Amino acid sequence: MNINPILVPFSAPRSYLALGVHKKDDWWCEHPAGLFLRELRTSRDEALVAHLVPLGPDGAPLAFERYESHPESFRAECAAGAWEFVFADPATILARADRPGLGLRLDFLAEGRRFHMLFAVPAPGAAAPDGTLLLANAHKNRVKLLLAARSGRLVPDDSRWDGRDALSMAANLLPPDSGAIQHSAFGIQHSGGTPAELAIREYPGEWDGAVPSDDFDAARAAQAADFESFLARVPAAPAELAETRAAAAHLLWSFTVAKAGYLGRDALLMSKNWMDRLWSWDHCFNAIALAPVRPDLAWDSFLSPFDLQAEDGSLPDSISEGAIVRSFFKPPIHGWALRRMMAASDVPDARLAEIYGPLARWTRWWLDYRDRDRDGLCEYDHGNDSGWDNGTAFLRLPPVETPDLAAFLAIQCDVLADLARRLGRPAAEAAEWTRIADAQISAMDRELFDADGRPLVRAAYTHETFSPDTLLLRIPVLLGDRLPARLRAPLLADLESDRFLTEWGYATESPASPLYKNDGYWRGPIWAPSTLLLYDGLRACGRADLARRVAERFCRMCAKSGFAENFDALTGEGLRDRAYTWTASVFLVLAAELAR
Repeated sequence: MNINPILVPFSAPRSYLALGVHKKDDWWCEHPAGLFLRELRTSRDEALVAHLVPLGPDGAPLAFERYESHPESFRAECAAGAWEFVFADPATILARADRPGLGLRLDFLAEGRRFHMLFAVPAPGAAAPDGTLLLANAHKNRVKLLLAARSGRLVPDDSRWDGRDALSMAANLLPPDSGAIQHSAFGIQHSGGTPAELAIREYPGEWDGAVPSDDFDAARAAQAADFESFLARVPAAPAELAETRAAAAHLLWSFTVAKAGYLGRDALLMSKNWMDRLWSWDHCFNAIALAPVRPDLAWDSFLSPFDLQAEDGSLPDSISEGAIVRSFFKPPIHGWALRRMMAASDVPDARLAEIYGPLARWTRWWLDYRDRDRDGLCEYDHGNDSGWDNGTAFLRLPPVETPDLAAFLAIQCDVLADLARRLGRPAAEAAEWTRIADAQISAMDRELFDADGRPLVRAAYTHETFSPDTLLLRIPVLLGDRLPARLRAPLLADLESDRFLTEWGYATESPASPLYKNDGYWRGPIWAPSTLLLYDGLRACGRADLARRVAERFCRMCAKSGFAENFDALTGEGLRDRAYTWTASVFLVLAAELAR
């Protein structure tokens, strides 16, 4: 299986390490084009650890010109040969030259960063450093690395130490024929003519003296087998989408990280490019796709934000290993997502009991803290709280009330009522959740649609309304039979026409709108989450035929353009982060439903 090496970082399950190819025109990366080692424990601006540069037989730096990527291995070619990379385990990358005389330079990005250091240390059992081992402390990347020359010798560059910081830092792996040495750490002796080989291991705290001894070919075979095992559990897709199914499965397989720091469970990140964290609605789409494949990982991914639920019941905006953000929130789609997970796999009552209380507190938070004018409708304080960051529903100064939020809360309350009954809680508890759901739908019908059934955005307190041309206001079709009849026909008419529907799916702003932008984030591009929500809504409203057409268009777009964060609604071209897991997840869900 071939993977686009320019778009998709090379990584492994549970790993915080990745190799990424950066182009000269990458809008988010100011460093030179080339191959970089990335560390995903820190912010995306500081995730690039080292530039990997091939060295020719004369020691002169060359440039990687071609890349080839597979789930189990990554190959980078230059004029003098190629380097191949594999993961031996989540913390260890093995690198091997394909011919003698080829070296490798790790140019750590130290300029402007503090406390970068490089140390030569003796191999276990050796009396002094012999070119076998280096320790790198890249403080701003929040990583310490062991560099072990399994064949060849490591030569650190002059660190230009200024008494506190290293103004530059690099390690050169020179091939064995530039001076053969015995490697006591591995118990073998390399002579001239042997290709160079390197191990890169991330270690926490202090290095414990352990040196990787994994066999390169065995590690590659183990990764290949692990991916094939994962792929075998992914639901089938139509035959013409088989390759795209495998590519989507690869993202879900390789973009997981191990529990650490604020992530109290193994979790699936949104990306191992620059959107390298977990947001508190993105994770829902991944959990839905994982439910029939890896139920335990699906549950861990779903519960990760709830582990960090505040005392008031709110969920964080985003989480990474080293950071938690509470400046914004995300929409309450968790009841809908849980219902879908329950339909995809058998969720034991013990797990439902585990989520019932946190889900109830999250729902109560919206009702208690985001209905400040106490008019029965909750508000978004910013577009980020809705997930549609710059959508045109937020053109006027928030807080604003929108029909999608009322619909999400109604569904979440209905799910809580179902859980209360299943878990044997008092009948009055289930009845109260149903009452709240009814009240949300009634208030939405009364206040957030005009007499003709046109959806509205309403300002809190002043209750002034306007009707932007955003797809967000059509999300209430998700209510299905719970949607009042007078609203259903106008919403379905919008979704059946070409107002939002293009050759590739639903644009988030009507292409006819003066505010539409091809690369306008939530002002035009097609997104995976809105696609799946509306797909479910169309089916719930009895329009399975239209839902299928939407699914087919979205899956065809992914087959054409990969799993981008979002897509140009008119051309289907991928935009922004080009390897996004919720896009892969929605593809797998829709492709499986097309196959059925």
